[in-house]
Amino acid sequence: MSATSPSTPPSVPPNPPECENLSELAEQLARLHPIQTPAVVSEPAVRGEKLWRGLENALLWIDRLIERALPPALNPLGQLGAMANMCLIIAVVSGVALLLWYTPSVHLAYDSLEKLRTGSFLGQWVRSLHRYSSDGCVLFILLHALRIVSQRRFTGARWLAWTTGLLLLSAVWFIGWTGYWLVWDVRGQHAALGTARFLDKLPVFAEPLSSSFLTDASVPSLLFFIVFFMHMLLPLALGVGLWMHLMRVNRARFLTGRTMTAWIVGSLAVLSAMLPATSAAPARMLEKSPGFTMDWWYLWPLALTDRLGGGALWAFFLGTGLVTLAVPWWMVKRRRTPEWKANVEVSRCFGCTHCALDCPFNAITMIPREDGKPFPTQASVNLDLCVGCGICTGSCDSQAINLPAFNSRALEKELNVWLDLQLTGTARPFIALCCSESAVAGLRLGADGRCAELPHWRIERIPCAGWVSAVLLERLVKRGAAGVLVAGCGESDPIARDGMTWLGHRLQGVREPAFNPRKADPNRVRFVKLNRTERGGVIRAAREFETLTAQSQTLDSNVPPTRHSLFRLAAAGTALAILFSGLAFAFSAFAYRTAHRPEPELVVSFHHVGAVMEPRKLTKEELDKRLPHMRAQVNVGRQRAAVRVRVQVDGQVAFDQSFAPKGLSHDGASVGLVRLPVAPGARSVKIDMADTADAEVWTKQWVDTVTFETNRARVVLFDTKAGFTLH
Repeated sequence: MSATSPSTPPSVPPNPPECENLSELAEQLARLHPIQTPAVVSEPAVRGEKLWRGLENALLWIDRLIERALPPALNPLGQLGAMANMCLIIAVVSGVALLLWYTPSVHLAYDSLEKLRTGSFLGQWVRSLHRYSSDGCVLFILLHALRIVSQRRFTGARWLAWTTGLLLLSAVWFIGWTGYWLVWDVRGQHAALGTARFLDKLPVFAEPLSSSFLTDASVPSLLFFIVFFMHMLLPLALGVGLWMHLMRVNRARFLTGRTMTAWIVGSLAVLSAMLPATSAAPARMLEKSPGFTMDWWYLWPLALTDRLGGGALWAFFLGTGLVTLAVPWWMVKRRRTPEWKANVEVSRCFGCTHCALDCPFNAITMIPREDGKPFPTQASVNLDLCVGCGICTGSCDSQAINLPAFNSRALEKELNVWLDLQLTGTARPFIALCCSESAVAGLRLGADGRCAELPHWRIERIPCAGWVSAVLLERLVKRGAAGVLVAGCGESDPIARDGMTWLGHRLQGVREPAFNPRKADPNRVRFVKLNRTERGGVIRAAREFETLTAQSQTLDSNVPPTRHSLFRLAAAGTALAILFSGLAFAFSAFAYRTAHRPEPELVVSFHHVGAVMEPRKLTKEELDKRLPHMRAQVNVGRQRAAVRVRVQVDGQVAFDQSFAPKGLSHDGASVGLVRLPVAPGARSVKIDMADTADAEVWTKQWVDTVTFETNRARVVLFDTKAGFTLH
C-alpha cells in the first residue's frame, strides 16, 4: 500500500468564461499555483570536463556493444571492483597453496620453482594461477579507476573511496613487487636493486643497502625472509583497506555473482594451463643483464629505478602520489552547494525509514523524534555523506525529504500548470522525467523543456531516476498527462547505483512506496534505461509510447529485457574472456631493455673505521669562551679521520676521494661504494686506502691483475678484519 500523500492541488476548469485566450489562462493558472521553478540539475564542475565526458561516452558505447550479447548483470565493465576483489581472493588462496612447493630462501627459492616447473604440473598450474590472478587484480582495479574518473565520481563525499582506493592499489602493487623479489631471478634482482637505490636516500641504514647486493654471497638471508614475511602478511591489511573503501556505500557489491565468478575462475584456469608462468634467468649479482621479459603490471617502476637516482625517485613517487591523492580537491572547479544536499522537513516525516533504507551512500539515519509527533523516529541527513542523488526523495511518499535546489513539490506545481494549459487545446501532453546522465543529455532542450524532435513533450532533467516517487507519477497521470516516461541512465554501472532498481521495484509494486494502479492507470507510465550515448533511443521510446497510448494498448511499466540465446551468451563470454586474459598475459610477459651498458665495471665497496683524531690544544680565545671548570688545555674528541680511497687501472688514477665518517659526531665508520667503467681484458688494478689524517700515508694496499668481461662486473670488497677480497 502507498503511504499517505498530500492532497492533489485543485484542478481548474479547462475553459473558464472569464478567459478570452490561452495567455490569460496561463496567467490565471500561475496565480492559482504559485511556484518556484527548480534549478537546472548540475554536477560539480571538474577540470578537463570535456575529456572525461568523451572517455565516459567511449565506455558507454562499449557497454552498449557488450549488452547486445550479454545481459547487463553479466557486463564485466559494470562490476570491475567486485571482479578485482575476486581476483585478489584467488591470488591469496593460490599463494598459500604455492607454499607446498616453494622454499623461502635466497639460496633455494629459484631452484624450488624450477623443480616445480619440471616436476609438478599441479604446482606449476598453481603458480601460474597465482601470477595471472594477481595481474587480473591490477587490470580490473585500473579499469575501475578509469571508469570512476570518467564519471567524475571522486568529489565531495566520495573522497574517502578515492583515497583509500589509491592506497589499496599501491598496497596490491607493493605485494606483487615483493612477490617477484621472492622468485630471485633476474627480475627479482632488479627489483631488489631498485628498492635499495630508493631506500639508500633514507638516513636509516648504517651503510648503503645497495652494498648488500654486490655479490651472490653478500645477499642477506634475513632481508630475504623479511620480504617473504611482508608478502605473506600485507594481504591481511587489504581487508581493512577494503572496509574503509566501502564503508560509505550501502549494500556494496563486494564479490561477483556465481556466473561471473565461474567465468573469472575458468578464464584464469585455462590461461594458467595454456601459458604457464615461468621464471627468468637466475639472479647473478656480478652479471649485467641487457634485457628480459617482465610483468609490467607490477614491475613497471624498473624503467625508473634502473635509470634515476634515489633523489629523483623520491621526487617522482612522492609528487605523483600527492597529486593523485589530492584529485578530489584540486580537480574540482565548482563544489556542490548545500542546496544540492538532501534536507528533511520534519513536520512531514512519518518515520517510515524508507529513505534510510534506500540511500546508496549511508547518508541518512533515523534518530529519536524531536517535534513531539506520535512517531518514534525522524530522518536525519549527514551532509558530509550526501552526494545529492535525490533517491531519498523518491522513497518519501509524503515528500518530507527533498533537495532544496530541486524540490519535487515545486516541480509538481510547475508541471500541473503546464498540463492544465495543454489540456485547453487539442494536443495530448506527455511528460518525460529523465536522469541528467541518461540519453536526454544529448537532446537540445529549450527553457520550457521542449525539443524539436518531440513537440508534444515536456522534458525535465532530474538528478536520478530514483528521484521520481510513485505518488508524483500517480498525480501527473490523474492530472491529465497522456503519458509519463521516466528515463534512467545505463544499467551496467549507474551513477547513483540503486536509483533505477528502486524505481523499477516501486512500479512493479514490490517495494514501498509502490505505484498504486487503483489511483492511476499504470499503462500511462513507462520506464526505460538508456545511457547518455543513446540519444536516438530516447526519441524512439517516446514516439513509440505516444503511438501505443493513442491506440490504448497495454504497456509494461518496464521495457522487457532482451533475451539472449545460450549460444550467444557463450560466444560473447568466451570473446570477453579471451580479451581480458590476453590483456593480462600480454603485459605480464612484455620485453624490457635495461639501462646497463655492456662495458665491464669495477666495483669497490668498503666499510672501515678511520683513526681517532689526535687531541688539539685550544687557543686562548676558545678557552675564554668556556666555563672555568671546563678550561682544559687540550680538546679530546671522538671524531675520526676520513677514509681516503684511490683506484688505479693500468697505472692511471681512475678514482681518488675521501669518505667522511658517519654519525652526528663524525665518530662512526666510513662507508663507500665506487663504480668505475673499465675496458674489457686483463687489467692491472691497484687500490690504496688511508685511514689517518696524514695525507702522505696509505695504510692499506691491494694490487692484482683482473680480467674484465662484457656485461659483467668485478667486485672488490674491503672489510677491516678480512681485508680485500675479489669477486
